[in-house]
Amino acid sequence: MSGAKVRLALAAAVFLGWMGWLGYTALVKWRGPVVSRALAAASTHPVRAEVQAGPDGKPLARVKVVEPLRGAEPPAGEEVEVVNLSGADGFTGPGEYLLLLAKDPRTGAYGVVGPPASPGYDPVGKPVVYRWAREVEAQARPLFR
Repeated sequence: MSGAKVRLALAAAVFLGWMGWLGYTALVKWRGPVVSRALAAASTHPVRAEVQAGPDGKPLARVKVVEPLRGAEPPAGEEVEVVNLSGADGFTGPGEYLLLLAKDPRTGAYGVVGPPASPGYDPVGKPVVYRWAREVEAQARPLFR
């Protein structure tokens, strides 16, 4: 074999190896939600909570706190009212969710934090909830140490 053929075979092998690696990583990639660091930073009371669905399929405002992720408020086992939960994105049915809550200092009511204001952008978008899963937990725990 000539030198040109060897180089062509080597380049083809490297190219096929690279395509194989990209294909493998695309197949095993996590396609679930990515917990927003901006929302996590704005949250004063992040909790893992049990959320129930109403007859219309939307989440009920009353949730049971399974575990506070930072601080002790609200405590585990307590039921709290989340005023804007029915309008949040990410709800897929009853179960445990990561709720990034903030407490209104005037009223004491809890609400899911929405996208924070950014210079040059209108604050558009709804608050987001994340179904509790191993991957969501792995993202959330380091944010609230």
